[in-house]
Amino acid sequence: MEDPAAKYFSTKVTSRDRAVFEAGIAIGTAVHQFTGTPLKSLEDVRVLEEAIKRALLAQPFRERVEVKIHFERSPSGGPYDYTTLRARDMDLRVVVKYGSCRVAARLKYIKELDYALAYIEDIEEEVK
Repeated sequence: MEDPAAKYFSTKVTSRDRAVFEAGIAIGTAVHQFTGTPLKSLEDVRVLEEAIKRALLAQPFRERVEVKIHFERSPSGGPYDYTTLRARDMDLRVVVKYGSCRVAARLKYIKELDYALAYIEDIEEEVK
């Protein structure tokens, strides 16, 4: 796919660089756009998972997005019985294809770090 924005990037930027860059943008979008979203039910969780997936797939060069939100509902059932989405509640995988490179990036809570880590899971480059 031709990229009309490529002319704005340094000529030193490779397809690999752009694929990693785009994957980082996708994960940053999910974290910064959706954290804080109120959740009250499993139906809310499923709707939000789909919304995050669609939002990320709308961005250029995205091939696949998988979203899983870990949700624990409080048993009180009162009017204030809801939670808000945190980065640590998201398990997100995005696959970006740019030029000759495909990158799989992940956002996942890592218990030993006590942190929702964004990282590169895999990189594949086509040999021409």
